[in-house]
Amino acid sequence: MKISKKILAILLAVTLALSLFAVSASAAGTPTGTEAMTVTITTDNETYEAEAAVQVKVTIASNYNVPSFRFPIMFDSEVYELPTIIGLKSYGACAAKGTINENHTNGGADFIPEAYDPSAFGCVLVQWTASVANGEVGYLNNEAGELAFTFELKTKTTAVGKTGTIFIPAESDLFYYQAIENPADATTFYYLNAETCQMTFVEANAMVVGEQVSLVPNEDFGTPGVVDEENRRVYGLAVGIASNAEIKEYVKPTGKAVLRSTPTDFGYGTGTKLNLAIDGVNVKSYDLVIFGDIDGDAISDNNDLSFIISYAAGDIVCEDATVAFAGDLTNDGVIDIGDLPVYLEITSGSIVIDQTNPY
Repeated sequence: MKISKKILAILLAVTLALSLFAVSASAAGTPTGTEAMTVTITTDNETYEAEAAVQVKVTIASNYNVPSFRFPIMFDSEVYELPTIIGLKSYGACAAKGTINENHTNGGADFIPEAYDPSAFGCVLVQWTASVANGEVGYLNNEAGELAFTFELKTKTTAVGKTGTIFIPAESDLFYYQAIENPADATTFYYLNAETCQMTFVEANAMVVGEQVSLVPNEDFGTPGVVDEENRRVYGLAVGIASNAEIKEYVKPTGKAVLRSTPTDFGYGTGTKLNLAIDGVNVKSYDLVIFGDIDGDAISDNNDLSFIISYAAGDIVCEDATVAFAGDLTNDGVIDIGDLPVYLEITSGSIVIDQTNPY
C-alpha cells in the first residue's frame, strides 16, 4: 500500500507533539474489552442524474476515546468517479480536535485490498489525526454518532440505470486501532486490533437515473422499425439491409446515445448487435432480427432452408434465442418440422415475409 508523504508528515507531527508531554508515572491505558466503533456512510440523495455531484457523508460512533482514524472508502468505478476536487471537509469534534487529510485513486491497487479487482473500484483514503491543545490530546467519543466528514464523488455519464455502492472494505489493513484512556496524559495510549475492537461499517447505495437511452422507431423514413424493449430486439427492417446507415432509417437512439452496429460474419442480418454508446462506451445493446434469416446475411434463401431441415430433423439444436425467434415462422416457440413448408414457399418465391408482422 502506498502512503503519501503528506500523511507520513502528519503522523510525524503528532508523534512530536505527543513527545512534549512530560513523562509521568502513569501506565499505558488498558483496553476495557468492550471498545466498538460504527462508521456509517450515507449520501445526500438516493438517486442522481448522470454527471451529478454526490455528497458522501461519513458518521462515526464510538464508545472509547479515538485519537486517530484512517478509512479507505471504496466506490464502484462503473458508476462513480472522482472530481478534480473532492472537497473533503470535517465536522463537529473531528473539525475541532484534529486534522483531516486524504489521498485518492480512480483505479489501481493503492489502498484497495487484494480481495477486490482494482480496475472496478476507485478509493479515497481519509485520515484524521488528533491535535494537542492545552496539554490535552484531541479525541472522538460519541456513542450516538456524529457527522465526521464529507467529500464529493461524481456520477458517470454512462451510469444511467445503474446502482453504485460506496463502502469501507472490512478486509483492509489500513485501519488505526488506537485509543487513549486519559486525553490529558499522553502515556495512556493503548492499542487494539480487529479482535479486541469491534468495527462495523455501513455502506451506501445510490442509483443514477435520468433519461434511459434506448432505441425507438424512426418515423422519419417510411416504415419505422419495431423495438421490443423487453427482449432487446429490433425487427421490421427490410430484407437485405446492408449497413448501419440503413438501420438508422428504421430505428434511432434517444438522448446522448450513438447507434453503432456490429454485423455478423455474413452481414447485417439476424444477430447483428445494435449498440448504444455514450462517450464511446457501449451502455445498451439490442439484437437485430430479420425473420426467415438464420445465417445472419439479412436474406432468407436456400442456406437458411438447409438449417431449418437440420433443425427439424434434430441433427442440430438452435441454442441462440435470437436465431430461434427469427426462424420460428409459425410462432409456436420452436423451429421444427412445422416451419419447413413456410420456408419452402419463401425460397420458391411464393410468399414474402412481412418483417413487421411475420405470422
